Amino acid sequence: MIRKGVFKDQHFDQNLNFMYIEVDKVTEREKVTVMSTINPTKDLLADLIGCQRLPEDQRKKVHQLKDLLDQILMLDPAKRISINQALQHAFIQEKI
Repeated sequence: MIRKGVFKDQHFDQNLNFMYIEVDKVTEREKVTVMSTINPTKDLLADLIGCQRLPEDQRKKVHQLKDLLDQILMLDPAKRISINQALQHAFIQEKI
């Protein structure tokens, strides 16, 4: 997917490592940091639940939603959930 991107050369090097570009506040020069792996910076489950105390059935549904979103947003198309699989997912199929 990255190789087909129009702006890939602005954001990735030849080995498809992400290039984080920022301007140094002191020197005002561009600083490029090559990142070979990028770990998620947000905890989606924590964002979905927040500081709410949910009943167990609602908590289960939120976990199912997180699982579905993780599968839908998978970058690798070979690992990404298909439309039919998504429609069969527990978040869609099970009622609260």
